[in-house]
Formats: sequence, C-alpha cells, structure tokens
Amino acid sequence: MQSVKINIPLGAKLIIEKLNKAGYKAYAVGGCVRDSLLMKKPEDWDITTSASPEKVVELFSPNVILTGLKHGTVTVRHDGKSYEVTTFRSDGKYNDSRHPEKVEFVSCLEEDLKRRDFTVNAMAYSEESGLIDLYGGLADLKNGVLRAVGEPMERFEEDALRILRGVRFVSSTGFSIEENTLNAMKKRKDLLKNVSVERIFVELEKTLLGEFVDKALLDAPEIIFTIIPEMEKCYGFLQHSKWHLHDVYTHTVIAVKSVRADRALRWCMLLHDIAKPDKFFLDDKGEGHFYGHPEQSFEMAKVILKRLKTPTKLSEEVLILIKNHDVYLPTESKKIKRNLRKFGEEIFLKLLEVKFADNQGQGTQLALAENKKLTQIKEIIENVVKSGECYNLKTLAVNGEDLISLGYKGKEIGKVLDDLLDDVINGNLPNEKQRLLKSLKKRKIGL
Repeated sequence: MQSVKINIPLGAKLIIEKLNKAGYKAYAVGGCVRDSLLMKKPEDWDITTSASPEKVVELFSPNVILTGLKHGTVTVRHDGKSYEVTTFRSDGKYNDSRHPEKVEFVSCLEEDLKRRDFTVNAMAYSEESGLIDLYGGLADLKNGVLRAVGEPMERFEEDALRILRGVRFVSSTGFSIEENTLNAMKKRKDLLKNVSVERIFVELEKTLLGEFVDKALLDAPEIIFTIIPEMEKCYGFLQHSKWHLHDVYTHTVIAVKSVRADRALRWCMLLHDIAKPDKFFLDDKGEGHFYGHPEQSFEMAKVILKRLKTPTKLSEEVLILIKNHDVYLPTESKKIKRNLRKFGEEIFLKLLEVKFADNQGQGTQLALAENKKLTQIKEIIENVVKSGECYNLKTLAVNGEDLISLGYKGKEIGKVLDDLLDDVINGNLPNEKQRLLKSLKKRKIGL
C-alpha cells in the first residue's frame, strides 16, 4: 500500500462501498487509476472485486447489464453512467494469442493484477486500502516507462493485441518502452495476425491520433510494418533530392506529426508517399524523382485501407487527399475558386493542411518556403467564403427551378448550370439573378 490520494467519482465510490459493506473487497483498477495518477480525467472507471458475478448482480439489481458474465464482468449503472465491475480472476491457457480458453474466478487481488499487460495498468485503489502497486507501476509512471507485468514474452503470447496497445500507449503518453518489453514486442509481432482486423484498425488509428505519434512510429517501426508491410520499403529509403532532408519513412513520420489529429489527415500522411520506393528514379545529375507516386500511392492505399476494413466515408476522404497531395495549387483568386468548386471547401482546406505537413516533413528551406504560399491561399479562401463570392452551385444566384421555368429540361439543366458557374467564376458574368436569367433566355433562343 502507498499513501497516494485519488479522487474517485461518486458512482464508483458508492459501488465500492456497497461491495465492502456486503463483506467483499473492491477497488478501482487499471486505466482509471493510471490516468488519475497522471492527472488526466479517466474516460471510464473499472472496478475489480472479490464478489462473484452473480453476487454483483444480486447486490445491484435492477441497475445491472450482463455485459460479460462468463468473463466475470457486470455493468452497473448509477446516475446515468456505466461502471464495469469484474470479479478477481485468473486466466487459463491462451491458445489463439488473444483469448483464454477458460477464466477462473479467484479471491486474491494479486492473482488478478498479475494477468494484466503493463505495470502502469496493474494498480488498484480504494480509499480504505490506498494504492496497491505490486509491480512498480507508480515508479514507471513517474519515470515515463512502459514495462510488461512479469515475463514480457508471456504477456504478449497471451494476448497479441497488447503489442499494438503498447505502441498506442507510447503515442498517447510519450513514454519509452522498457528494453526487454520492446524486444518481446518485436519478437512476437507476427502474433498480430491472430488479432481481428477490426481491433487492429482501432488501435492503429488511436496510435495515429496520439500526441506523441512520431515517437511511437519511430520507436517500433517493425510493428507498424507487420500491419502495413508495404511501408517497410520506405524505411531508410534515401530520396536524393534538394527538396528532402529525410528518408521516406522519417519524412512520413514527421508529416503525420505535423498535421492536426484529424482521422483523415493522419491516415493520409501515413500513406501519402508509400509508393515512393517503387517510383524512384535517379537522373544523370544524381537528383531523385518520384514521377507518378501520388497516383500509385492512391492505388496502394486503396488496397491497404480495404484490408484494414476502414469505414467507407473515411477511406474515400483519405484517398482523395492522397491522390491530390502533390498537385500544384495556384494563388490566383479565379483558380482558387475553381479548386473550391472541384474539391469543396472542407476537402480543399484539408488539402492545404496536407501540403503544409508534407512540406514540414521535407524539412528543407525550399519546402518550408512553400508554406507561405499555402497561407496566402487559405486567406483567399476565407475571404471568398466570408464575402459570399460565388464558387459553387449553392452560391450561384439561379438554380434548377429557374431553368425549368425557362423551359430547360433533364440533363440539359445540369450542363447549363455548370456553364453558367464557369462564366461567373471566370468573371464573364456577375452573380446577379436578373443578369443570369437574361443570359439564360438568350441561350434558350440561341442568341
């Protein structure tokens, strides 16, 4: 026991107290204890207890949900919030590197804690007992170290997803993985093939969205390559370019870190240059080129995202950003409005973010100077939108109903509206309803 004070929310506190009064041991456990010690607000509060699942149901009925009864877990509802209450347990043999073949309920907290993944997740707390830290989790928290509980090889052989969770934890905290733990993660990385693609996608995306994603990707690249083997070619691949300071993988990592933590943006930066090693060309002057790499990266990313069962809408957004990440963006107002029309405001602004992060990843003064132009383009976009200038059919002063009233029909309506929008964007016509209607009438009679 250690004299550490944690503020347990009322719901969890009442559940623990009720279990104690019934003669059972109960503690807050795992991530909620860890996050509290890190001065972070826990997303969930989990409770472990010596009470059997049936006893928990009896004590808290009818405010219970039988979420995982065979694994000893019951969800207790209090004041609109859910708390998972799990009986102390010891896991049997793991045959698939993911699930124990049986779960045995035990009366000893120590047995329950020793089956957990990392020391920082193997601490328990109650106001009565204080902090129970059997594996040095508090010291590891203070030192910023991620260490497996007990024998690392055993922990990852039991549940291979722990390997990727370790990488994700580095991304969210900036912790360093203890040497033996990291070696075991690398040696057992192939066991990730036993984990469902859906679970891998969730953990990898959480890794990408972490504040310290660059550290996670650089500390354990072999694990990332197990999931995305196409990326391994990028590691250490020199670009031989005056525009690039880093190899392809390091450039990719910096680019991921440099863009804000948006799902589509982070996935785009991870995969935007994945085809570069396949498209590399060294000219007579010793300068490296990657002609056609955006299109090839698009095709490769399409396969990867499908393999990872990425949600369709997210995949579509990532792919359009990858395909266009290297396009030339002019600074003239008319051309900017054409791009706004082509991509839409949201995607066009995200494309600017992609190009900005790409330049940051290149790391040369030549590349960084391009960001001034991107800032200029963004300011023009903001002015266009704010001033209500016309750049798409929604902002055009006439619509399909106006054309129908003039006798236009079917597919002709869409084509004429597009032509009219071109004229407005190019400055050939003002975006004024009467002037546009007059032009439409002339078109209709062939004048």
